[in-house]
Amino acid sequence: MNYSKLKQIEIKVVGPWYKNLATAIPFWGGLISIISLLIYVTKKYFNQRRYSIQLKEESQKNDREARERLEEKNKEIVDSINYAKRIQDAMMTSDSYRKSVIPNSFIFFKPLDVVSGDFYWVYKDQEDNIFFTVADCTGHGVPGAFMSMIGTSLLNEIIVEKGIKDTNKILDGMRKQIIKSLNQDTEDDQKDGMDISICKLNMKKKTLEFSGAHNPLVIVSGNELKTVKGDSQAVGLETVYIKPFTKHSIKLKKDDMIYIYSDGYQDQFGGENGKKYMTANFKKLLLKISKEEEKKQNKLLEIELANWMKNENQIDDVCIMGVRV
Repeated sequence: MNYSKLKQIEIKVVGPWYKNLATAIPFWGGLISIISLLIYVTKKYFNQRRYSIQLKEESQKNDREARERLEEKNKEIVDSINYAKRIQDAMMTSDSYRKSVIPNSFIFFKPLDVVSGDFYWVYKDQEDNIFFTVADCTGHGVPGAFMSMIGTSLLNEIIVEKGIKDTNKILDGMRKQIIKSLNQDTEDDQKDGMDISICKLNMKKKTLEFSGAHNPLVIVSGNELKTVKGDSQAVGLETVYIKPFTKHSIKLKKDDMIYIYSDGYQDQFGGENGKKYMTANFKKLLLKISKEEEKKQNKLLEIELANWMKNENQIDDVCIMGVRV
């Protein structure tokens, strides 16, 4: 029965912890700090998100405006090119005039672009001489179209206005004017110009005069195909010695078929191996279709080219003129 001594403990009640400064200040201070931090982080997040959305909207707006400006510029360019095509078509011989001058003829004309570096031209003088030509200008598209319009203007000036009738002198005159108009004064200048075949046909006399700058003439008479080569020089500045063009005089027969053309058809890639059509195959085709009516010849040329190309893209302008004597 041993007992400890009586001890007395004094207990002081200071009230709830949240009313006690020693405990309340740290708690509420910490809580306020955490809440402030959360508010700051949340505010910063939403500000950043709002800024990102603003940037995205501005970017979309700028892209939309850029697309609209691009579409507007593209429309202006397309409209300009289409208008240039109207001008080019107006400068080339119309189908109605061609058919009135040489009814038994056709033009197979397939530009690579909207406007073409190839062009054709027909004119009949008061002496019943029919001038017709196919030309292939440097380049294609807009640059080629500009050269083609220069070419048709020079043909009108030299043949119609000045009355020069010899085919070789016509090409000599065109070359001189192109070199002068394009300021091709030195060997360093760009060699812009054209390859061209020009014919002067007299149906009554059954005679044909031909001159060519690179481009040839093909005549199919019966079952025989004859090629008359042009000179190995273009209508424009040459790096080698410039010589006068040659005039070839040919006697024709009734129902002979005359062909002049650019190099676009025979240079077209296609077939099973993706190779060029080639000149030999092109001449075989002309011989094969030569006895057909002219409109049908045009269609056969179109079908053959489409079958040959298949999935290949067109690489150059194509222009072929056929005339029946």
